[in-house]
Amino acid sequence: MQVHTAELFIGGEMVPGVKGATYDIPSPASGEMIGRAAAATDEDVDRAVASAKEAFPDWSQRTAWDREKIIRQATAFATNQSDDIGKLMALEQGKPLRQSIGEVTSSCEFIDYYAAEGVRIEGTVNPPEKIHFHSWTTYRPVGVCAAITPWNYPVALLAWKLGPALAAGCTVVVKPTPVTPLSPTAFCQALTEGGIPPGVINVITGPDDALGESVVTHPDVAKVAMTGSTVVGKRILESCAPQLKRVTLELGGHCPAIVCADADLDLAAKIIAYKGFRNAGQSCSTVNRVYAHRSIHDALVEKLKGIAEGMTMGDGLSDPAVDNGPMCTPEARAHVMEHVADALEHGAILISGGQAPHGDAFARGNYYLTTILTQVTRAMRLMREETFGPVVPLIAFDDLDEAIVEANDTPWGLVSYLFSQDAQTIFKASDALEAGTVCVNHGSVNTPYAPYEGWGDSGYGLELSRKAIFEYLKTKHIKLAL
Repeated sequence: MQVHTAELFIGGEMVPGVKGATYDIPSPASGEMIGRAAAATDEDVDRAVASAKEAFPDWSQRTAWDREKIIRQATAFATNQSDDIGKLMALEQGKPLRQSIGEVTSSCEFIDYYAAEGVRIEGTVNPPEKIHFHSWTTYRPVGVCAAITPWNYPVALLAWKLGPALAAGCTVVVKPTPVTPLSPTAFCQALTEGGIPPGVINVITGPDDALGESVVTHPDVAKVAMTGSTVVGKRILESCAPQLKRVTLELGGHCPAIVCADADLDLAAKIIAYKGFRNAGQSCSTVNRVYAHRSIHDALVEKLKGIAEGMTMGDGLSDPAVDNGPMCTPEARAHVMEHVADALEHGAILISGGQAPHGDAFARGNYYLTTILTQVTRAMRLMREETFGPVVPLIAFDDLDEAIVEANDTPWGLVSYLFSQDAQTIFKASDALEAGTVCVNHGSVNTPYAPYEGWGDSGYGLELSRKAIFEYLKTKHIKLAL
């Protein structure tokens, strides 16, 4: 198998780390080594931040119209490289090739959205308290930004940060997770080759946890944007506090779905399966628990079982159209297995899945079958902790108000799902569900035009929508006396 390499990307060039160290990247599908990436040091962080700092004056002083033109040219170039970048993602992350390529192209579309919004950053002229005063408000980019990204959507969640940062006039140092460094590095390289000036986007990689801390606390980094676990997010917030840095955190979730008695069950089953099983359930917005009205509970379970058992699984490179590939890491699969075993030990009923698939094709990979459990309770870990895998547990309810209380009984508040055809129920429940996003009769959680904010332990600040640009801007009031 070909071994792909990724050096550091600094100042528009691929360069080795100061010490020349590297680390290996295993395949989630086979365990074989498929890549090798540079292991950066604190000195490399200094180099990357210095590159971004040097590029900042020119990039920030260009007009938003100029930046939009450059960004659109760059994303067009990256889109043309989506097959190659998608292949790297499928290799290192495990998701099927078709989904990986689609992630790259949609990421370019998200960045284009922000390029267009950049020209709409509008200030205000303020009415003064005295006639000889003139007052206006304007916005300026914050400076060098750090983008720390996860392995479940390694390019998409990077684009959520690059888009508003670039449009606002900021420069960026990207620190992808050590699990999936190849596709983010290739994506950033493609954007630069497509026209983003050298140094505006830089990438450092490495397996050392201290590397992220070095980026976050660097005195020349003005803002940190991170997607990852709540534990790590809180640690980043603490690290940024002494320097009062801008911080945006998109963190974990434990997303409930309520299926009412009048719901379209075919639709509900389709969406729950999509959100519960796609990308092997490795998403912050995956459906973690389902509250189904007792009158339709069994019918919904049967429909979900039919969908789950009909889903295909395999190496998404050899068959790009399979529904699911392996989970990304052995540790992620082990965590899922622990949650399922705990649930069964406490009385849950296994409807489907609950184990790794049999056969030589799956023997060395991190595969796990789509899993459905019923008769779950709060005593079970998967009803209180984020599973982050292809597991959908269901519990029956009799009263909607009680179901809402149960759905809200969590420190997380990222996404809630609701299925009903009654207008009064929809308005009542969607208002009462405590989450930054509520999806009613669909699973299209993330759209560029609407804000994505985690409540409680699910986030700090927001991503997506034109509001996200202001996370990368400083406000300036100018008051003139004549």
